[in-house]
Amino acid sequence: MKVKLKYFAFMSDLTGKKEEEWETSCTDVNCLVAELSGKYGSAFLNYVKNGIGGIKVVVLVNGVANVSTLKNGDEVAFLPPPSGGELVKGKFNFLEEIRKFREDAPPEAGSLVVYLGFVKGVVESHKVYELDYEAYEDYTVKRIREIEEAIKEKYKDVVKVKIIHAIDKMKPGDDVILIMVMGKGRKDAISAVGEAIELVKHTTGIWKLEVRDDGQFWVVAGNTRVKRDEKAGSP
Repeated sequence: MKVKLKYFAFMSDLTGKKEEEWETSCTDVNCLVAELSGKYGSAFLNYVKNGIGGIKVVVLVNGVANVSTLKNGDEVAFLPPPSGGELVKGKFNFLEEIRKFREDAPPEAGSLVVYLGFVKGVVESHKVYELDYEAYEDYTVKRIREIEEAIKEKYKDVVKVKIIHAIDKMKPGDDVILIMVMGKGRKDAISAVGEAIELVKHTTGIWKLEVRDDGQFWVVAGNTRVKRDEKAGSP
């Protein structure tokens, strides 16, 4: 049977590709991992089983974790924990997005809380040149929608939520993520923004490659940096 494989962050560095079609007789994930280790070496098996620098690799089958069985046509993704609505290819105008969100306020709303995240120019005393974002798009779009709905369900005074994340090569000062929460009052809206930020950072399929004056680093698992093997990452 055939399965579609996708690799993200340092897993794409290791394999030298983002995705591939794979012919296999395996009917479970462990067998597939062993097969791929035969092609990509013991490092592949070690990354999946033990992680790298304490960072575990997650295996998703059709966007779902903890699935062990495989069938023809499945999509299998190998991804580290993410670093980080709507995915926007390129940049967005945050003032325009806030204006549109505010303009559509329902009559019971009385507060709007906004979080805007942008690229730092200095990290760990090193100059940052660029952040190169990538995403497991289908999974991430679905997950962001789930976060928006979960926030509204948990915080009863919240009436609207929108999350926007840019996916592109971003320079210091560029706007990357916008989270907007509208509420009947301020308390739930403020708390909801804080929780939404953490959920986006830790439970979506978004990663960034941080290019700075001392090398390149994959930023995963919220804010953990794994130095890139630049030879593996080169074409």
